[in-house]
Amino acid sequence: MSNKPVRSEGSSSVGHALRALLYMRGRESVRLTEVSGHLGVARSTAHRLLATLREHGFVEQEPAGRRYRLGPALVALARGIGDERALIRVARPHLEALRDAARETSNLLVLDGPDVFFLDGADGPQPLRVAPRTGDHVPAYGTAGGKALLAELPPGALLSRYPKGLQRLTPTTLPSLDALAADLAACRARGYALNLDESVPDVRGIGVPVRDRTGVCVAAVTVSAPSTRLDAARTEELAPLLRRAAERIAGDL
Repeated sequence: MSNKPVRSEGSSSVGHALRALLYMRGRESVRLTEVSGHLGVARSTAHRLLATLREHGFVEQEPAGRRYRLGPALVALARGIGDERALIRVARPHLEALRDAARETSNLLVLDGPDVFFLDGADGPQPLRVAPRTGDHVPAYGTAGGKALLAELPPGALLSRYPKGLQRLTPTTLPSLDALAADLAACRARGYALNLDESVPDVRGIGVPVRDRTGVCVAAVTVSAPSTRLDAARTEELAPLLRRAAERIAGDL
């Protein structure tokens, strides 16, 4: 009986995917023909492989649609659990200080492909409050922190993250990628992002990016509150508190 391992179609596909990612690692972007040539497979096979990797966030397709590059899921893997724990440890006292100053729940979030991942949160002191969502994944376009993070990305990144468009989470969720792009432009202009009942009814949020000492955005901080307490005037009061918290986290990274 032969001890030679049997290669199934599935294992071959996994091998091709890993080889493709390793090939792309040292290149800014690649063409479909380059991937098919490197793997020794037909263009149609390479196209299906890249489409699957793109669907799961491991590669991105550039706006013109002719070249591919490594995607956000690999960035999340490279960041690693250790980095996230360090970020939580650094940010925790500042989240608590933000919570105390705002008297509302504060959160720390990072991008994870098309979603945001709630790393940590400090529960607000009000009897009626929004609970922290630590450990939750939520579509980034439906949260203030997610929008603050998406606003930092290069042009074309939205399409690669949401190739099928936006799913409605509530009646006020942004309806399209064009609407999201316009909202993100407004975020960049005013310096903070808003969630107006867009992921959970009657819950609003305001968020700002957290940048490390090199200027790279690594996370976002938010304040969440019932809609009845987070109107336009209150938002203007909270924005400086959020910026100060983000700056202090960045200073300790």
